[in-house]
Amino acid sequence: MSETSYTDSAYQSSFLTDHSIAYLAREITRIYTRNLQDAIAEHGILIGQYHFLRVLWEKDEVTQRELANAVGMKESTTFTALASMEKQGLITRTRDSEDRRKMTVKLTDKGRGLKSKLIPIAKAINDRPLTAFTPEQLSNLKAGLEILRNSLAGEN
Repeated sequence: MSETSYTDSAYQSSFLTDHSIAYLAREITRIYTRNLQDAIAEHGILIGQYHFLRVLWEKDEVTQRELANAVGMKESTTFTALASMEKQGLITRTRDSEDRRKMTVKLTDKGRGLKSKLIPIAKAINDRPLTAFTPEQLSNLKAGLEILRNSLAGEN
């Protein structure tokens, strides 16, 4: 039995949406995102806010630009989300005294305290469907996804 090459004309002519790696990745991301949003909603956190919190839990006191880049959002979208998070008491923002264009974002105790509540929720959401894999399958899946990510990012 021969393996299908992704450059074969037969494959390309029968390129069904649900056979596309990009489509499957999008669907998986959409489902994970919805499940996580539903699970963290009781804590008053939106999925976009969660992504900012994850970055800040790893490295607190970053500029708004660094935070936007780390999450992969535009600065204008980041500004709006951070304003909401500041109103909720999750972060503080202060202007750099030397460069007024720079805004430093820092977690409050409330924002920092959410880590112990939200990380276990996110881990459970992440891990639940992975029980369908053997350890070897899971290792191969992770390795394959890392190769795909690096290839798309131009690292290969």
